[in-house]
Order: sequence, then structure tokens, then C-alpha cells
Amino acid sequence: MKKQHFFYIIVFSLLISCKDEIQTKINKGNFKITMVFPDTVYINEGYDGRIDYKNDLDTITTSFDDVKKARFLEYVFLSTKNINYKDDYLKKIAKDTFVAETNKIIPLYNIKFDKLGLNYIDGMITDEVMIENGAKDEKGEIMTRIITNEFRATKGVYVIKKHRPAVRSVPK
Repeated sequence: MKKQHFFYIIVFSLLISCKDEIQTKINKGNFKITMVFPDTVYINEGYDGRIDYKNDLDTITTSFDDVKKARFLEYVFLSTKNINYKDDYLKKIAKDTFVAETNKIIPLYNIKFDKLGLNYIDGMITDEVMIENGAKDEKGEIMTRIITNEFRATKGVYVIKKHRPAVRSVPK
């Protein structure tokens, strides 16, 4: 009985101390990434979040519909229990892709975890700008300069079971 009581106190304390959303910030050199996603979730339930993003490529263009300066921003990722691998391998095993709404926000929709304990959202942000500069090569084809930045963005998430209240019968 005491073990069960102790367990409920710990679970209750964890639930009270957990915030709905935790921001994980990555700030290096020419980019800033903030992953906004709950730090604790229930197993097999979908959660939404976002990646707030800033990069020096914003000085070239912030638009995704400029024909002369085309920009693409995406996050390829997977949910996993282990992140001990290199970026090249991550690109091969990534399972899903989210495309940015604007140059500042990449939405995350319906992310689920099927294993208890510490899990990760692990992926690569690819930010690419194609600049058509009007020059032509020796074949007369328009030359385009492509600038690509890639950044790894990982967030740890603790996955727990949904607590069901104990049903107690009332003595007659």
C-alpha cells in the first residue's frame, strides 16, 4: 500500500511540475532555432508544436513566392529513442517532413510517440535560396546560384502513460 501511495505522489508531482510547452533554443553563429513542443506527453497521443526560426538567408529574401529568389525551408525528422548517429545517417532514416509556413515558422503537427521514457524529435532543417542573377553560361542557359544551409534540430520529450483514477467501491 505504501509503495502505491509513494508512486501516486511521484506521478502527481511530475504532472504538476510539467509545463505545456518548453522551448529548446539552439543559437549558433548565423541562425537561431527555438523548438516549441511539450516536454512531457502521453503515449500514442498526437501533439502539435512549432519551430521558430531565424537565419542570415533572411537578408536575401523572406518570401517563398519570389521567382528570382526562390526559397525553400523544411524540417525532415523522425521520433526516436536514440540520437547517437551522424547527420548523414539521420537524412537517410528521416520519416516525415514539415514545410515552413513563413521564413520564421515551421509547424509541427500530430507528432506521436509509441515508447515510454525519454524519446526525441530529431531532424534536419534545410534552408535553401536559389538566386537567378540574369547571367548565362556558355550554352546560353540562365545561371542560378544556390545557397543551402542545414542545421540539426533535436528535442527531448518524456513519454508517460495516462493516469487512470482508481475506482473504489463504497462499502454497503
